[in-house]
Amino acid sequence: MKTILKTYKILLLIGVLSFVYSCDDELEISPEDSLTEDVVFSSEFAIRGALTGLYGQAREVDALNGNRYALSGIQSDELTFVGSFTSLADLFEYATQATNTITQEPWDEGYEIINNANFIITKVPDVDIIDFTEEEKALVIAEAKFMRAMMYFEMARVYAQPFQFDNGNNLCVPISKEPFDGGASPTDFDLPRDNLSAVHAFIIQDLEDAIAGLPVSTDNTRASKSTAQALLARLRLYREEWSEAATLANEVINSGSYEFASDYSFYKTLSDESVFVLANTATDGTFGGSGLHNFGNPSPAGRGDLFYSEFLVNALESGVLAPGNTEGKDLRLVQAAIPGNDTNGVEEIFQNKISATGNDPLPIIRITEMYFIRAEANLRGGLSVGDTPVNDINLIRGRAGLADLVTVTLDDILNERLKEFASEGHRRMDLLRNRLPLRQAGNPQFTLAGFGADKTIYPIPANQINSNPALQGQQNPGY
Repeated sequence: MKTILKTYKILLLIGVLSFVYSCDDELEISPEDSLTEDVVFSSEFAIRGALTGLYGQAREVDALNGNRYALSGIQSDELTFVGSFTSLADLFEYATQATNTITQEPWDEGYEIINNANFIITKVPDVDIIDFTEEEKALVIAEAKFMRAMMYFEMARVYAQPFQFDNGNNLCVPISKEPFDGGASPTDFDLPRDNLSAVHAFIIQDLEDAIAGLPVSTDNTRASKSTAQALLARLRLYREEWSEAATLANEVINSGSYEFASDYSFYKTLSDESVFVLANTATDGTFGGSGLHNFGNPSPAGRGDLFYSEFLVNALESGVLAPGNTEGKDLRLVQAAIPGNDTNGVEEIFQNKISATGNDPLPIIRITEMYFIRAEANLRGGLSVGDTPVNDINLIRGRAGLADLVTVTLDDILNERLKEFASEGHRRMDLLRNRLPLRQAGNPQFTLAGFGADKTIYPIPANQINSNPALQGQQNPGY
């Protein structure tokens, strides 16, 4: 791991700078080399800047801001790729190699954020700063734990088979609890991979700590009690822990902090539809060139490489419309998607949820997902938490201009999730956690995309395997 855990003072500087400039353009900044651990953790101002820096890092394209969506959609049946970039074409064709840079960067960015969160979590309890109370320190630590949990959750989705593959005994990623500053013995951070259940347990503990320590808040750009509950609800669903998933989702729905939107105009905004949203700016957009922002928008604004699959378009076009739907279409085709030319000049359907600039706010968790989680957990667990599955799903269908269902099956829920969350990074895991192939029958990669097949998950980066003795022999099968 030593090759990806960069020197922390450089990364902490980013956070402090972003915090300083957002507060006062006239404040002078010390030279980078002077921002030592002693300086950072002797100032409440600098500590809060380092915490804010975690969110700035999360807006990197290879962290939460774009590629997580491309990595899901390009492997599954929701998107089609026709571009010339071999690194993406290999993902689409199930020909990925361990040297693929697209699959390497989430590891690098993930551990950078985890490392900086580790500094905050381990150092803040011992700081002695006037007027920086124990309660205030606890809030900072809880927020850092949410961000650490979020990144481990994302990395588990990329590099490990789902819980259903081997009841969580399959290898996931190394758990790093201590910060690495470049000065410790490198072997102290040559960590082996932990299994999925161990990583999940670590995430659960962080999120439970965050839930206990964070306030109720309507600021959906920062972690709050409900934000942590929502992410934990998603993880409980992935683990088929139905009662816990339904209860957590129900609590978020009833928190009063979010609003199920009446239409799809919430995309590209900080709407209360979002439980957690990246507050992207024009500066963040400059990092979006290799992510969904660029590839997933029609030419000429974007590259036009990555668009809705025929299977997804057919699903959106085949729904029974509600009386009074004047558009004559599923409204997710009208308001959340857009026709345009692909890179070859052929008209296709593209997502219209974030522009090619990458400047727009991007939802990571939406309140709509909580209705889906509650519906699925109630249905599969034989529960009745909050409301019935049919009512929850019909609420979502009604916004899309579709007729109500009389009864709801798991297939209905998965079909609605496909249409609702197109290009939002859910489809791949929705299929894997339900033991389903990632491609439809007749697709050239259908066999390679079967549940449990080697390349349905991504490789541990080759540079990590080569530089970390503890990872020797721990590469994912097939790479």
